[in-house]
Amino acid sequence: MTGPQPGEQSPYDPQPGEPAPHDPQPVYPYGPPSELSSWEPPRPARRPWRRTVAVTALLTAVLAVLGVPLGLLWSWVSPDVPVLNGGANGILINDPSPEEYIAADGWFTLIGFAFGLLAAIVAWLLLRRDRGPAVLLGVTLGGLCSSLTMWGTGHLIGRSAWNEWQQTSNPGDTYGQPPDLHSYGVLLVAGFAAVIVTTLLAGWSNDPDLDLPGAKPGYGPNLGAAPEPLSSGSPDAPDPTAAPAPPAPWRADPPRG
Repeated sequence: MTGPQPGEQSPYDPQPGEPAPHDPQPVYPYGPPSELSSWEPPRPARRPWRRTVAVTALLTAVLAVLGVPLGLLWSWVSPDVPVLNGGANGILINDPSPEEYIAADGWFTLIGFAFGLLAAIVAWLLLRRDRGPAVLLGVTLGGLCSSLTMWGTGHLIGRSAWNEWQQTSNPGDTYGQPPDLHSYGVLLVAGFAAVIVTTLLAGWSNDPDLDLPGAKPGYGPNLGAAPEPLSSGSPDAPDPTAAPAPPAPWRADPPRG
């Protein structure tokens, strides 16, 4: 048996458009790959900086105003400090170890911490579209401003009567001094608590842009979302229980000799 003569095409040679011998064909048990493999999501839109500044300023102002009722609460729950008019020695604390002297700082810390925690959670839930720098800066500055407002409001309550007593009292008279702060570090508690809670909520969020829990990537709930893949129950989806098709046989080697 002789092989094909020079210039002649063997019947075993691949025809135009056919794969060469020993060229394995890819097998797709569930159909050829879709065009989603080359899909690239659009770049998410950036939040306008003017909106960020406006939300930050608004949130700061709201929290600062809420410090007024907090100051009333602090003045109500904090006990007065018992003092004594010592004459030439001035105003003296009428107790060798007064707990009331530091009780005001303790109550201020508790109220500020609870307020910062609650403010961060409420701001996170209500300002879904502005989660990020706007909410973080708003609760931080708002927590600091609310502490100052709270201290100023509580400090004014009963202050006029206290000043009048100092001027008109006689040596030996006693009075209950209105609460006041003695450690100014507690003014940072509300802002600190708000920052910690906001950071934890951002870390636990499953959305890259912090817009909405469970939202697709991108600025907005569905902007830049890839089309949903076919589920097993879809009529266009392949049957996952069906056996894969056998691979196509390779072309046999031409006889040699």
